[in-house]
Amino acid sequence: MAERRESAGSRLLERANSPKSSISACVVRHLTKVGARIEVPSTFDVPETFNMTFDGGRSIRPCRLVWRSFNEVAVEFL
Repeated sequence: MAERRESAGSRLLERANSPKSSISACVVRHLTKVGARIEVPSTFDVPETFNMTFDGGRSIRPCRLVWRSFNEVAVEFL
């Protein structure tokens, strides 16, 4: 698989939730200041833009879908 990110970051196994969207639980596989690669059960219902929280809703990160595969998406933080 070709490298698709512009910035280096740390691989994480952190839980995240996205309120009011189809991503109710996911695993963040890679996180940078500009975006993330997220593993989800299915990417079928992942919208083009959505809000994500990594801290139980204390802060909200607006996201834009960059690419999707069967069970992963890459998002850019807006």
